[in-house]
Amino acid sequence: MRELVLSKMDLNSILNLSTKDKTKATAAVALSHLGLPSKKTEHYRYFDITQLLSKNLNLYQPVAQKADQNEKLVIEDGAIASFPSDLKIDVKDEIDIDKEHFDQIYYINHIITPNVITIEIDKDIELEVVHRFSKDGVILPYRLGIAVKNGAKVTLYEDFEDKNIKESLIFYGWDISLEKDSYFELVRVQNELKRSYSMVASHFVKADESSEFSIKSFDIGEGKICHNLKVDLLKDAKCDAKHLVYTDKEAVRANVIKINHKGKNAKTEQNARHVLKDKSRAIFDALIKVEHSGIGASAHQNNKSILLNDKAYMISKPQLEIYIDELEASHGSTTGQIDPEEVFYLRTRGINEEEAKKMIVLGFMREIIEEVKDEEKKDEIMRRFEEIYNIDLIE
Repeated sequence: MRELVLSKMDLNSILNLSTKDKTKATAAVALSHLGLPSKKTEHYRYFDITQLLSKNLNLYQPVAQKADQNEKLVIEDGAIASFPSDLKIDVKDEIDIDKEHFDQIYYINHIITPNVITIEIDKDIELEVVHRFSKDGVILPYRLGIAVKNGAKVTLYEDFEDKNIKESLIFYGWDISLEKDSYFELVRVQNELKRSYSMVASHFVKADESSEFSIKSFDIGEGKICHNLKVDLLKDAKCDAKHLVYTDKEAVRANVIKINHKGKNAKTEQNARHVLKDKSRAIFDALIKVEHSGIGASAHQNNKSILLNDKAYMISKPQLEIYIDELEASHGSTTGQIDPEEVFYLRTRGINEEEAKKMIVLGFMREIIEEVKDEEKKDEIMRRFEEIYNIDLIE
């Protein structure tokens, strides 16, 4: 494996890591326009990307292995380990990528990833995807592409597991294409109770006419993890985005989301909740852009955050960028501590102070968790948030 320190490489050196296929050539051109990420890159202003890129790590490129049949799609160190027998899955050199993504890592990831795991879905399904990491001291790049055909309805549950690996940096992401009248729901749960790997994940979703993209992301615990998501909405397309974050210790968790209304009558509803403890930091950098072609748009976003102590730090940037008059739009953000009057009210009902605070915090988080339709998944997600809250109480 080749040792890399990405922060010490110039643009040409990174481009030389690419092979000559069309996807990587497209990524190379786009990256040459954006330049390399640095402290001056706006969406990494509060997430120190240069610190991660300064690590001396080995470049690990996933190697195809014999995959088993399983109810779940398991991606182990970037390669398919198992998959459902009825899933149309392949590994390809070339796919269509976004030529206007805001994130440099999106293109770097495509350049240094040898192949893309692709999935084609033409029927209604529920799919579980598990990412497993076992390599220490590596840069691990891999990507997944998914195409949802006309009218298909898909729910994808995404989870992450690791074997207490150390110092590894994961680059991964989805390229999702939704055809007309299709529906795609992504429920992502990423908990890292003890600091293990770091991750920068860059995603792109293209939602065609009358399609709908729904994301419910749940970030729990420690670690340095950033998800960069760009969504393009065409005519009558919808985006429903819900985000729930609970950070502790010295975690840095970031959700950077840019949703572009490119077609008429597109709709976005975005709602985020954050609970921060210790010296942790959370970043909610969300932009909804309504272009000149986005007449009749509906765009609403809101973020609420609770700081459990004085050293926790929340960066909240809900933003609207609007180029038309014919639309409805709103955005807002609040950050504060647990309301002492709510605690007092519960204590007058015979509940002790710690239990009262727990009830308030879990109730605050439940508003997002209740958006998950599957009762078993909903209970599992709630259990994970309760687990970290109880661990923090013990510590």
